[in-house]
Amino acid sequence: MSESEGREISPIDVRWANVEALGEPGQRRFRLLLSSGDETTVLWMEKLQVDALGRALEQLLDQLPGTPEETVAPDTEPRFDLGSDRQFRVGKLEIGYDEARDRIVIIAYDLEELEEFGPAALCRLTRIQAAEIADEAERVVAAGRPRCVMCGMPMGPGPHACANQNGHLRSEYEQL
Repeated sequence: MSESEGREISPIDVRWANVEALGEPGQRRFRLLLSSGDETTVLWMEKLQVDALGRALEQLLDQLPGTPEETVAPDTEPRFDLGSDRQFRVGKLEIGYDEARDRIVIIAYDLEELEEFGPAALCRLTRIQAAEIADEAERVVAAGRPRCVMCGMPMGPGPHACANQNGHLRSEYEQL
């Protein structure tokens, strides 16, 4: 396949979605699970990517006209195939809005391939699902290490060297 051909992917109409953090704060791995019911896509992400995705979804939802459709939640428990072959580390995310379908669209690129072969996943979410992902992203990110009030970077259990101190304060200080 040449670089210009790209990869053919089928859009996934998401039935269930979940944001998770695995591990202890400071050593956590993050993933977005998206399932159509038949197929699961697992997007492995960095904490900052999860945070940015949640904020971007909130902003997009705030800008959309009208009100979200009332969707009845699926009557079955969410099913995610955690052994799915459709797992990759996200290098780039794009979000948009499909007005004809009234769906939020997430396009994800594999970090290993980036744009060489085109997107690795294209998922369509209802507004309600997008709002739930935004809420879950905020909750998962907030459950981690506290952030420095000066630089916003996560702080560990020991001293924190803050880049914004700029030599005017001690070079290290304990958590507030």
